[in-house]
Amino acid sequence: MTYFKNARPVWLTGREKEKNCVAGFICCFNSRELSGNNLVLSIASSGIYRACLNGSFLGHGPARAAHGYFRVDRIALPSDLLQENNILTIEVISFYVNSFYIVEQPGFLQAELQCDDKVIRFTDADGDFRAHILKERLQKVQRYSFQRPFIEAFRLDEGFDDWKKGTGGSGEPLCRQEDKQLLERRVPWPDFPVLQINKIIAEGTFDSGKADLPVWQDRSLFEIGDTLHGFPLDELEEKVSLVMDGCVTCTLTSGQSPSSLNDGRLLSEHCFFIADAGRNTTGFIGICLECTQASRVYITFDEVLLNGDVSYNRMSCVNAVSLELKPGKYCLETIQPYTCRYLKPMVLSGSVNIRDIYIRELKNPAVSQASFSACDDSLNRIFEAGRETFAQNAPDLYMDCPSRERAGWLCDSFFTARVEMDLTGNHLVEDNFLENYLLPEQFPYLPEGMIPMCYPSDHPDGVYIANWALWFILELYEYQGRSPQSSLIPALQKRVDGILAFMARYENEDGLLENIPGWVFVEWSKANELTDGVNYPSNMLYSAALLAASRLYKKEEYRQKGLRIRCKIREQSFDGQWFCDHALRTDGRLVRQSDTTEVCQYYAFFFGTAEQEDYPDLFNRLLEDFGPERTARGLHPQIWPANAFIGNYLRMELLSRAGRPAQLLKESREYFDYMALKTGTLWENTGDYASCNHGFASHILHCFYRDILGVAGIENNRIRLVFHNLPLTECQGTLPVSGGLLSIRWTRSGSTLTACIQAPEGCRIQAACSDGLQLQTRIQMLSQHSSSQEKHK
Repeated sequence: MTYFKNARPVWLTGREKEKNCVAGFICCFNSRELSGNNLVLSIASSGIYRACLNGSFLGHGPARAAHGYFRVDRIALPSDLLQENNILTIEVISFYVNSFYIVEQPGFLQAELQCDDKVIRFTDADGDFRAHILKERLQKVQRYSFQRPFIEAFRLDEGFDDWKKGTGGSGEPLCRQEDKQLLERRVPWPDFPVLQINKIIAEGTFDSGKADLPVWQDRSLFEIGDTLHGFPLDELEEKVSLVMDGCVTCTLTSGQSPSSLNDGRLLSEHCFFIADAGRNTTGFIGICLECTQASRVYITFDEVLLNGDVSYNRMSCVNAVSLELKPGKYCLETIQPYTCRYLKPMVLSGSVNIRDIYIRELKNPAVSQASFSACDDSLNRIFEAGRETFAQNAPDLYMDCPSRERAGWLCDSFFTARVEMDLTGNHLVEDNFLENYLLPEQFPYLPEGMIPMCYPSDHPDGVYIANWALWFILELYEYQGRSPQSSLIPALQKRVDGILAFMARYENEDGLLENIPGWVFVEWSKANELTDGVNYPSNMLYSAALLAASRLYKKEEYRQKGLRIRCKIREQSFDGQWFCDHALRTDGRLVRQSDTTEVCQYYAFFFGTAEQEDYPDLFNRLLEDFGPERTARGLHPQIWPANAFIGNYLRMELLSRAGRPAQLLKESREYFDYMALKTGTLWENTGDYASCNHGFASHILHCFYRDILGVAGIENNRIRLVFHNLPLTECQGTLPVSGGLLSIRWTRSGSTLTACIQAPEGCRIQAACSDGLQLQTRIQMLSQHSSSQEKHK
């Protein structure tokens, strides 16, 4: 496919390997040059970009790809933004540092404006775009986090953005870069709705310059070197986190009746207010303010409040934007996306009048057709929180979180991929996610056969999670069900064989993995401290991955090995009551340790090492004694509790397989409603001490559709519905499916459940009830080109 006719990749001469280089590209055109109405801007870049037309926002990108590959965005320019004389601007940040978010590659921009296939403007060394360094953005600043590149800090004069109006900003020489391997974007163009933030919930004063306060010793600031790239501490133009560490809140008044920002708010020196967006959201922070004297302002933000205040580093990242202002009026919007519910502008010196604060959201737009509602407000809250969580975490990849990392993590992706099919009816994000793992010839710094734990990302420290490579195989197996004809399945066999060959090097005399290298991750709980020696949860996962690979690629040796490992785990790990987490060598002999975790039990049943009929006492004990109230009930205190990632979600799967949807419904309220109430999103952990917006957590929506609405399975045009006897009188929902929308509404009265089902013509509906309910159905098959046909049962 030809993505550009005339455009070539360019960058500022000699600066393509410069860290945190921010360039502004501009071209002008007259509407008389346009021969039609189909005006499209095509863009590829190694960094992130923001495009504007006549000062109005067009879009942000790109969709990420593997090292050496770049996805092309195509932006349709709205006709209502066109003027007689038009100015198109593209701001680009080339980070050129290792990160989990944007991979370290030389800077370039390739852009072309076409009208009905006629090239109007294009980039080249002597092309139509001129460019200059955006000096208002400080270049030598600290990293945002270990996982992401640099923060945003500004030193502004009034009129700093006049270059977008075609004035100011003298051009610098552009140099053509080597041709790039280009790919289609594939995933939907994001939604960018603007969320106005008017509600002020607290205000107060602070003191600064406190040198005796503890300094946050984060690796992203103090460990810059061979494996973590950035600017050394002594080179920074401003040390934002050190300034923030020297600030202490003196007074904090929370308003009983929140005030409004509609009429502006004057903040003098050492004053702040806290604004509430109403829910956790992800996007670009915008602010409009004015000052009559030189002023320094920090905008800090976070997902939750700690003791009623905003903590800029609660999540081990620098949630702060720095502004150094000369007298004037300013409207500013960050070019990087951040995640928050609360924003706290702080004036270190001078005074400012803040007129407006907003967030231009960044979301996957394809979730809008799906719906779910029941006669239970808590379920509805959880669903909307899950949908927000998915939309913010799947704009181009399945991310763990849209804040601290913005990284495409395996394991997380296994769960999020299920949700994409439910909410969008397709697997476009998963196509990109898996394709990125296919494209590189090799993964530098990692052992032969191993793949990155998250990708696209850089791993010069050589860290990897072998377990996560096994989750990759499990996801690929489920992906075959979602996309049976995909060319990715056979193409990725070399990755799967490589992973399993790597793992085989660490099998002991029993065929079990022992002393797995790298970072061994089971879940965020005590289980992660019990991974040395023979870790049985990891071997349960290994067995499942081997069996999945055997089914994917018809390899009998994988099947036989997977079954042998299962038998050995049962023999060694089970102590008569519980599956224990690990065994260690004593005098050369493998000895089972007594350490036992809740999540280990869930691993056993989820991966098929244990079956209900073979371990009925343990199975029933898990169902009856465990769950959100187990600790309060004082049951089995010797069993270390599970966390949200991933044990509590594996428990939901256990309840579903056990045919206990009513218990799943009850426990989901207790596990997730407090999250929905507090942030409007779902969390990484059971507590709010880490990410409160984690992509995998949207998996509860899959449970709701399956176990509460009743969509037991969709395969091609076959839709299997199973309705359960739940403590609800009604529930309804829609899911995009091939050919249109599947819509279900059921009501229950006594022992009779009445279901109204609408599905696209050509679908085959199989409906049943469990728990002795009587089922009445009304089915409509909807055609796009003919009237509805009704069937009654």
